[in-house]
Amino acid sequence: MDRLIALVALRIRLDLRAALGSRARMAGLLVAVPGLLFVSAFQAFLAFAGVRFLEAHAPEMLVPALSAVATVAGVLWVLSPLLAGIAFTEAHDLTRLLQFPVPLPLLVTSSLLANVLQPMVLGQAPLALVLAVSLAGHPARIPLCLAFVGLTLLFLLAASQIAGLLLHGIARNRRLHDRLLFVGLGLGFLISLLPILLLTGGGGSLGFAFSWVVDRDLLALSPFAWGIRAAAHAGRGEMPAALSFGLLAVASLGGAVVASTFLVSRIYRGELDLGGGSSLGRGPAAMRLPGALGALLEKDFRVTWRDPRLKALLFTGLAGPLFLLLFWKGTGGTVGSGVLLVMASFMGLSTLGSNSFAIEGRGLALLLGFPLERWKVLVAKNLGAIALRLPSLLFLGAAALFVAPWPVVPAVLVVTLSGMLIACAADNFMSILFPIALPAAGRNPYGPASGTRGLGAAAFAALLMFGALSVSAPFAFLAWLPLLLERPSLWWISLPLALAGAAAVYAMLVAWAERLLLRREPELVARMLAEE
Repeated sequence: MDRLIALVALRIRLDLRAALGSRARMAGLLVAVPGLLFVSAFQAFLAFAGVRFLEAHAPEMLVPALSAVATVAGVLWVLSPLLAGIAFTEAHDLTRLLQFPVPLPLLVTSSLLANVLQPMVLGQAPLALVLAVSLAGHPARIPLCLAFVGLTLLFLLAASQIAGLLLHGIARNRRLHDRLLFVGLGLGFLISLLPILLLTGGGGSLGFAFSWVVDRDLLALSPFAWGIRAAAHAGRGEMPAALSFGLLAVASLGGAVVASTFLVSRIYRGELDLGGGSSLGRGPAAMRLPGALGALLEKDFRVTWRDPRLKALLFTGLAGPLFLLLFWKGTGGTVGSGVLLVMASFMGLSTLGSNSFAIEGRGLALLLGFPLERWKVLVAKNLGAIALRLPSLLFLGAAALFVAPWPVVPAVLVVTLSGMLIACAADNFMSILFPIALPAAGRNPYGPASGTRGLGAAAFAALLMFGALSVSAPFAFLAWLPLLLERPSLWWISLPLALAGAAAVYAMLVAWAERLLLRREPELVARMLAEE
């Protein structure tokens, strides 16, 4: 017990030192605490109101409903690293502690108990207390109900620990890790569409599915639900059922600790080999696109595809067309042409902030060391940024076809594509004048950068956005002119002219950016590699 207390205290001191020793972390914590308190209070209010309502009107549905809610919340919490890109509970690094004569189960238990004091977990304390109070039919039963609810929270942390260890093992295979994270981001995007589904009248199907699960109590065997079911039975004075589910909750918690211990012994002692390369793709390298520009473009495609955060643009770019469909649903099936023009213009600005030389990593100096025209480097990055947004562009065209007459769709696509070209050309100046410092050598290349652009860069980015919108406005007007004149046949002339004009302006801006890059290239490399 003394060693367990010492390990937990050590972990807490390390976490506090890491938080207090960084001004950025302290500032983030101070900003996050008010929101965390509000969310915690709101969850507690919903839990109290929901339990009281079901207890009064449908007591037979209380336990199945709590089981369903606890299971869904637990699964989302465990999968938070994949769905949100942020782990709600931390999987501590036990490498330095393995050399001490401490049993592995004790190390795993100390890490589990230390997670209880993390901000996200402490934010669930009001919810647990309110649940215990609302479930207890008598004040004397509150401590027992609180203990059972605490078992649910502990199992949630233990399951999150297992997920973190599995991800740590999978991370040894970079390709597998990136693919898994990409799938998780896609699932997270689909889950984020649930509010839109509810607002557009699709909540009936979700309600039917939830009622079907609750009516049949399908989640009675879920480990996430055993503690909360024990608390509900204890609040009603049904002690045999409460003790039965309580024992199941304790057994599941012990099983999770055993599983974490097994994973720690396999991963940290090198017995779990997840880093073996595949036999596929070991042939001679071949570039599929011709010429220097094609090679640069294919290189950018490969680099971008390896970064899950950049691949997430394939999903986030679909948000605009979905909001268009939501707006169409709310207006009863009528969307004005002005709405489509504004949405297409602003979607064209989505490429701002994408052409960062930081995706090259520490190979930037090697790239700029090749005898290549710098305009080809810039154009390849711009085309790669536009290619990532092609699914959203096509989806916008489909959404426009759904809410407006079909002759409007080509104009919407031309306005968006013209805006993307101008925005890419403007973003070249942002990447050259305000580069992002790369992580230090040996650190996670997907981790936060070691420097920030600052307020001056933010003001310059706002100026670039306004400038790109202003420069692309004439081409948007030209593409929309036949609609204003009520002569759609003129689109055969106006649309090619709009694209040609945007391409001409793009070429001039790229030539200007190339001259700027040639002058600032040594300073750019030095600032990004933190060599000055």
